[in-house]
Amino acid sequence: MSDIVLRVENLRRHFVLPRESLFRSAETVYALNGVDLEIKAGQSLGVVGESGCGKSTLARLCMALDKPTTGRVEILGQDVNKLPARLLRRARARFQMVFQDPYGSLDPRHTVRRIVGETLDALPDPERVGSRDEAVASAIDAVGLRAADLGKYPHEFSGGQRQRIAIARALVTRPSLIVADEPVSALDVSVQAQVLNLMQDLQRDYGVTYMLISHDLGVVDYVCDEVAVMYLGRVVERASRAQLFARPAHPYTQALFEAVPRIGAGRRKRASLQGNVGSQTEQNSGCAFAERCPIVQTRCRAEIPELRKIDNGHMASCHFA
Repeated sequence: MSDIVLRVENLRRHFVLPRESLFRSAETVYALNGVDLEIKAGQSLGVVGESGCGKSTLARLCMALDKPTTGRVEILGQDVNKLPARLLRRARARFQMVFQDPYGSLDPRHTVRRIVGETLDALPDPERVGSRDEAVASAIDAVGLRAADLGKYPHEFSGGQRQRIAIARALVTRPSLIVADEPVSALDVSVQAQVLNLMQDLQRDYGVTYMLISHDLGVVDYVCDEVAVMYLGRVVERASRAQLFARPAHPYTQALFEAVPRIGAGRRKRASLQGNVGSQTEQNSGCAFAERCPIVQTRCRAEIPELRKIDNGHMASCHFA
């Protein structure tokens, strides 16, 4: 399918910190610095990068849980940040989110029936009780839980089952887009594959489009069709999963792959990055990765590289990719 479900254009988010002194101006955290993304219907986009690179901020902006400093977030052709509150509340049926921690994202005082059905209750013009219960039961069945589980509380389930409940809560409105922020990072390795397989099954059965936020390249390789690599609030490389894993072009992406342990590879020399991650409270005049890049040149410190095409569908933000 060629329809664009999510389009992000020049998205920026800057946070002004509280002043620490009367004699110093307040500092600004530049969390996102001009992000452009698209996800086609029925596809999965993985967003990877180190902690603090802006992945979760991007997820919150795409879900209209926060407003951008500048830029646009379009879901199914609508700029969600320009919708009045009443219309935005109605539009939320089309995009939902799965949070990272299934232990913290479910209210321990509510039953599964109420947790999953609360998504429907929050929408304007709520459905009749009969159809609401049917939708909740259908969502629970879709994620592999039983009808008998509807009356239970979150503490009665394992971590993997809790994340299934969280996925059911997102699925109950039959959304076009689900943003999953590190959906398996809090789970044991033995149940991560079960949850990822479930997400793939739901995509096949319901045509869901995913944005998957992760720091785990193995998870992205297993689930996603395309991958965007972020560094200090910018997308530094974007390509199909096959292109990126076969031939990473940006030095930062190459360093990420070098850091992944490989079974049976024996001893190998790994390229280590020098220097520290740049400050998010300063705007760079050149490439944000310049101080750590093994191929840095004078131009890199003076000119911000644009995200440019280096191959068919493969883009990188590097002067020398």
